[in-house]
Amino acid sequence: MKKLTSLLVVLCLTLGSFAALAEYPITITVDLNRSGAEGDKVEETFTEAPTRAVVFFRQILDIMLDLGVENSIIAAVDDDFYSVNDFPNISAIENLWEGSRRTISREQVLSVAPDFLMGWDSCFGEDFYNREFCESNGIAMYTPYCCTDFATIEDVYKDYEVLGQIFDVEETATARIDEMKAIVANVQETLGEEAYANPITIFNYDSESDSAPFTACQGLPGDIFKLAGGVSIFADIEKAWATVSWEQVVERNPQVIIVNDYAGEGEETVASLYEKEQLQNVDAIINHRVYAVDLNNLEGSCGSAATVAQIAAFLYPDKF
Repeated sequence: MKKLTSLLVVLCLTLGSFAALAEYPITITVDLNRSGAEGDKVEETFTEAPTRAVVFFRQILDIMLDLGVENSIIAAVDDDFYSVNDFPNISAIENLWEGSRRTISREQVLSVAPDFLMGWDSCFGEDFYNREFCESNGIAMYTPYCCTDFATIEDVYKDYEVLGQIFDVEETATARIDEMKAIVANVQETLGEEAYANPITIFNYDSESDSAPFTACQGLPGDIFKLAGGVSIFADIEKAWATVSWEQVVERNPQVIIVNDYAGEGEETVASLYEKEQLQNVDAIINHRVYAVDLNNLEGSCGSAATVAQIAAFLYPDKF
């Protein structure tokens, strides 16, 4: 009788472990709206976890590495794999970079026989790896929720949740989400209601073309600023990114400037802004409140919650 009881216990534990696995098939809806195929939504059904994923851009790759699914990644696309997020095992991932992140040939992608392709929805536009190309080659598409014009930190959590289901690492995904939520909650508790009622104004400097700055408005960068007790001076623009003028920046007189750090060169950009003639009468320059943050995490990655805490400390140093 004891042996039978023991066998039943083992059987129950075994069945329980199987029940904890992902319940395939899993169906998701991929929104290709921003790639130019307006309103184009694609349903992708997974009967098992992908094993040959190709991932475009380091910010998204870091999410996959944070979930611990590097063995399911056959290749990635990025210029130098730069990130402040520390994942030493990235060195084992092949980089398909060919001089521009948006000109990797279809032949180059097919050379690694992928079964899953993940990147900004622009990757799936007609000039790149469109719906027909992916479907005819048996490649599932995924565009992160956090890479949209009106994304919030909740969309980062959603990406972790959905990718956790697709790659059968739901427990890891839940743990990472809980960690990020705890970081944000601590910032909110530390700042208190007053900071959110009277946020510090921020100009985000990304780059500049023809003497016109490119800046974050809405989307995840805008939400990160809000969670940190700030607000973009261009939050009235109804898209994630926009080209503005230096005259507009001066007129809106930001209290703080946040520089997007692309490849560890953020501090050089900070120094150049202090020397910029147009900005000499702006409060952020006068009060020496110009800071650099990692662009990958600002756009949506495993370090986005930590970036909320980092920026909050820049804005309210007396509270941290």
